[in-house]
Amino acid sequence: MQQTDFQAKEEKLNIKKTISKYLYKWPWFIASILVFVTGAYIYLRYSVPQYQSKTTLKFDKKQNDLSSALADLDNLGIGLGNADELKSEAAVVNSRPILTQVVNNLNLNVEYFTAGEIKDSQLFSKAPITAKILSYKDEKFAPSQCTVTDIKGDQFTLETEKKKKITGKFNMPLQLDFGTVVLQIKPQFVLKSEYKIVFSSPMDKVKKLEKTIRVNLPDEKAMLMDISLIGSLPEKSEAILNEVTKQYNLDGQRDKNLQAENTQKFIDKRLEVITKDLSGVENQKEDFQNRNRIVDLQAQAELALQNTSENTKVLLQQQTQLDLLNSLTAEASKNNNQLMPSNLGLNPSLEQSISQYNQLLITRNKTLRQATNENPAVIEMNREIASLKEVIRDNINEQKATVQKGIAQLQNQISTSNTVIEKVPGQSKVYRGIERQQNLKEQLFLFLLQKREENAINLSVDVPKAKIVNPAFTEDLPVSPKKDIIFAGALFLGLLLPFAVFYISFTLDDKIYSRDDIKERSGLGVLVDIPSLKDNENHLVQKNDFSELAEAFRVLVSNLKFILPIKDSAKVIMVTSSVKGEGKTLVSVNLALTLANKNGRALLIGSDIRNPQIQRYDNEPTKRKGLTEYLYDDSVDVEELIHTSTTNPACDVIYAGTIPPNPQELLSNGRYQKLIEQMSSQYAYIIIDSAPLMLVSDTLSIADTADATLYVVRSGESRNILINFANDLVKDSKLNNVSFVINDVSKRAGGYGYNYSYGYGYSQTNDKKSWWKKMFKS
Repeated sequence: MQQTDFQAKEEKLNIKKTISKYLYKWPWFIASILVFVTGAYIYLRYSVPQYQSKTTLKFDKKQNDLSSALADLDNLGIGLGNADELKSEAAVVNSRPILTQVVNNLNLNVEYFTAGEIKDSQLFSKAPITAKILSYKDEKFAPSQCTVTDIKGDQFTLETEKKKKITGKFNMPLQLDFGTVVLQIKPQFVLKSEYKIVFSSPMDKVKKLEKTIRVNLPDEKAMLMDISLIGSLPEKSEAILNEVTKQYNLDGQRDKNLQAENTQKFIDKRLEVITKDLSGVENQKEDFQNRNRIVDLQAQAELALQNTSENTKVLLQQQTQLDLLNSLTAEASKNNNQLMPSNLGLNPSLEQSISQYNQLLITRNKTLRQATNENPAVIEMNREIASLKEVIRDNINEQKATVQKGIAQLQNQISTSNTVIEKVPGQSKVYRGIERQQNLKEQLFLFLLQKREENAINLSVDVPKAKIVNPAFTEDLPVSPKKDIIFAGALFLGLLLPFAVFYISFTLDDKIYSRDDIKERSGLGVLVDIPSLKDNENHLVQKNDFSELAEAFRVLVSNLKFILPIKDSAKVIMVTSSVKGEGKTLVSVNLALTLANKNGRALLIGSDIRNPQIQRYDNEPTKRKGLTEYLYDDSVDVEELIHTSTTNPACDVIYAGTIPPNPQELLSNGRYQKLIEQMSSQYAYIIIDSAPLMLVSDTLSIADTADATLYVVRSGESRNILINFANDLVKDSKLNNVSFVINDVSKRAGGYGYNYSYGYGYSQTNDKKSWWKKMFKS
C-alpha cells in the first residue's frame, strides 16, 4: 500500500515536473500564439468570404409523368422509361448541356473586377462595363486578363497580360488574341479609372460549375432535391442556381414535348393499322352472316329450339289421332252391330257420323225387341246403318290420310329445326371469334383515340418538370473562412508549434538540470545545488558573505555533517567529476573557504596534476612548489608546499605543482597517502581537488584516502550517461561515500521551476526588474 502511494506521488510529481518545463517556456508560447493569431487576422482581413447559396426543388410523380397516356402505354409494354427517378435527375441537373446553356445565358465566362490595393473585388450585376465574346479563334483558350483604363467618353484603352495596349470603342468589335469581343457601358453606373476583365473558355467555366454545384437528396420519399453553390458573390450564385433550375425545367419540357410528339406519331400509326384491321373484321362478320343467313344467331337458335318443341307436341297429338283412327278402322271393318267409340277428339264430321251410327244402332236394337228382322222398318234401318258405316270408313280413311300427311310435314319441320340447332355450336364458335376480334379492335381503337386527345392536351399544357419550393437564397454566415474555426486553429497551432519544438527538444535532451534528474537514475544522494553565477559576480565565498553562493555552501557543509564519519583526525573530502568543466575546482575552493570559517582550519590540496586550476582562484603571486614536487622528490618538505589563502586566513592551500609526464605513477607511489596522514593531525578538514574520473584514472589511485566523495555535475552541461558512470564506480567499490553536488543551477533549471534563492532576505540589494526584462531573461 505504501509503495502504491509512493508511486502515485512520484507520478504526480513527474506530471508537475513535465508541466513546469513547458510553463517555463511561456514567453515562446505567447509569442507563437500572437504570431499565429496575427496571421489569422491578416488572413481573415484580406481573404474573400465564401457564401453558400441553395435552392430546393420538389418533384411530383403525377406531374412529372408525361401523361396518363404514356403511363398506360408503358403498362402495355412499350417501355418509355421512368422519368422521375431522383438519382438520375440529379445527374441531369449537373449535366454539361444544361451548364453550358447557363454559362452562355449569364455570360459567366467573362468576369469583372475593380482593382484594389491588396485584393481585387469581383463585380456581377453592378459591373458598369460588360463584355461579350463574339467569336473564338480557339474555344479552348487559356484565361486571359485585360485591364480597362483611360475611359474617356466612348473610348478606352485595353491592356493585355502581355502589356499590349489596344485602343477601342464601346459597342464596337475589338480583336484580341483569343477572338473578337465587344465592350458595352452601363450609363446608370459611375465609372472608375480602372477595371479588370477576365475572359475564359466557356468549357472551362462549365467544368468549374460541375465541380462547385452540389446536388443533394435530403429525402427521396419526399421527392425533394437541394441544389447548392458556394461562391464569393451571393447574387451571382443565386443567379446561377435560378438559371440552372430554369434550364432544367426547359430541358424537361423539351424532353416531354419530344416524347409526346413521338407518342403522337406512334398513336397515329397504330390508329391506321387498327382501322384497317377493324374494317377487315367487320367485312368478315358480314360475309359470315350473309353466307349463313344469320341476323341474330342466338335468337335464331332459340326460335329453332322452340319450333322443334312445338312440332314434337303436335306430332305426338297427330300420332295419337292416327292410332285412334287405326283402332276405329278395325272397329269399322267388323260386321258386328257394336257401338263405335265417340268423343275422341277426331274430325267433327267423323264424330257426327259415328254419333248418328250409334244412335241409329240403338234405335234398331230397341225396335228388334218388338219386331223381327223382316220388319220393313228394321230392314230400312239396317240399310241406313250399313250406309253410315261405309261413310264412317270413308271418313276414317280420309282423316287417316290427312293425319299421316300432317305427321310427315311435322317430321320434316322437326328435322329442319334439328339441323339448325346442330349447326349453332360451330357457327357460334366462329361467330364469337369474329366478334371477339371486332370488340378488341374497337376497344383498342377507342383507347388510342382517347390517348391521342390526352397527349394533345399534354402538348398544349406547359407543366414544369420540378416545382421550385425555395428560390435561390444565400445563408447569412459565410461557409469560409469561419472566424471561430480560424482563430481556434490559430490558437491551437500557436500552442502546438512551440509545444512540438520543445517536446522534441526535451525528448532529445539528455542533460542533467536538477536533482530530480539524478534521483531518476541513481540512488545516491544530492547534497546541494550550487546556483548559477554571472561572469561579473564574485565566484568565491567571502567572510560574512550572505550571497546565494555562500548560502549554498553553508547548506553543503551542513549536509556533509550527516555523511562524514566521526573521528579525531581531519575529515578528508574528495571533490571529483566525470569530465572537466563541470565546476569541481569551484566547489573545492569554496568548500574549503566555507569549512575554514568556523569549523577549524581547512587544507585544500590541488590533486589534478594534469590540469591544475586552483591558482585561478588565489591571488598568490609567488610561484611555489606543489604536490608534484612532493610526490616526485622525497627531500621536499611539506611546509614548503603550504601557503595561506588570501581570501580566508583559516584556509591553507597546496597547489598541484608542475605538470609531470607520469601523473599516474606519482599518485600511486604511496607518498600521497603519507601526505594525507601527516596533514590529518594539523587540520580539521582536508579537501582534495581531484582529476575527472572519466578522462583519466588518477583519482582512483587516491580515492581510498577520502572519507567522503563529492561528485560534481553541471546543470545544463553534464549528460545522463555520467550518472550511470558514477553508479558503476560506486557499484564496483572504487569510490567511497559518494554524494552528488549540482553546480551552475539556474533559478529555473531546465524549465523545472525550482527557485534556488538562498538569500533568505539577507541580500542588501533589491533588484526589481520589469516583467518584460524578466521574460526575455527567462
